[in-house]
Amino acid sequence: MTFNQENEFRDYLIDELRFSATTVYQTMRKMRYVLSHTKSDDRSAFQDFIREIWEQGNSNARANGYIKIINRYLKFKRLPPLKYYKEYETFTIKVCTQEEKEKLLEAADRKGPRAAAMFYLLFGCGVRLAEACDLKIPDILQDRIYVTGKGQKKREIFLPPETRSRIDSYLNVRTPASGSEKDYLFTTKAGRKVTYAYFRNLCYDVARSAGVKFHPHMARHYYATDLLKKGVPVYYVSKLLGHEELTSTQVYLHPSQEDAIESVRGVNLFSSEDNHHLTGGNHPSGGVMRSGGGAMQAELLTPTGPYCSVPSVFGHKAISKKNEN
Repeated sequence: MTFNQENEFRDYLIDELRFSATTVYQTMRKMRYVLSHTKSDDRSAFQDFIREIWEQGNSNARANGYIKIINRYLKFKRLPPLKYYKEYETFTIKVCTQEEKEKLLEAADRKGPRAAAMFYLLFGCGVRLAEACDLKIPDILQDRIYVTGKGQKKREIFLPPETRSRIDSYLNVRTPASGSEKDYLFTTKAGRKVTYAYFRNLCYDVARSAGVKFHPHMARHYYATDLLKKGVPVYYVSKLLGHEELTSTQVYLHPSQEDAIESVRGVNLFSSEDNHHLTGGNHPSGGVMRSGGGAMQAELLTPTGPYCSVPSVFGHKAISKKNEN
């Protein structure tokens, strides 16, 4: 890739795909690595590179990570994408417990107003770490915030009173920044905008103090899972998280083994009577369980429109339903 081609590819990532600065940097870095290990930048050379990665005993997930980067470059060159390997590993969402969350919030309060505001923002709004770093004071209203997510897309999120209270306390002691960084909410003691690494390390310090194994993204997982368990429709949770596809949010719908056991604890499997409590209960998806033709279906609460079609949370075909209002 020549210097001009590299600049054109970077412009494509920014202007066409609307990637964030971090994603552009990582894509360019990894693509340079790929090109340094291939004889040319055509599709067949990339296919050989991926095959070599796979034959070295790397997991399908690792090979797919390279394929994702290469496909961005192939799309830029208007060439067909490479096929992904199938990933058979079970995907597990790491979520801290309610007790661990409380320990983290207590430790953050002990750490000081800035740490408290950070943790209450992560758990109360489900924002990504980068979004928290980039949050600006003018984007904080009384009961909501505006964050800039992936692809530079703005979204609006409800701001709980508890989080608002911690932010207000922090603003009273916040070290003002200057110049282009003056509006950012979180600053260092030297008056500079906190970096991603700075924020992450502060989170790790609080976690060590709380005696909890924690990564900042676990707060986002907790936020999503908690909203779904409390009956918020999956469509709305998806909007709050900034997901473009419902399938990205549905990973939080997977019940635990304990959830499955509790759901059938009161069922008499040796009775001919219907178990009505299963056919009318709430599902974590925010929908309603209904029986029809002997099969269980999940109707998800979705925005109004001529047709509402949402993939089933149980892996069955999507339920397409005409809106009659």
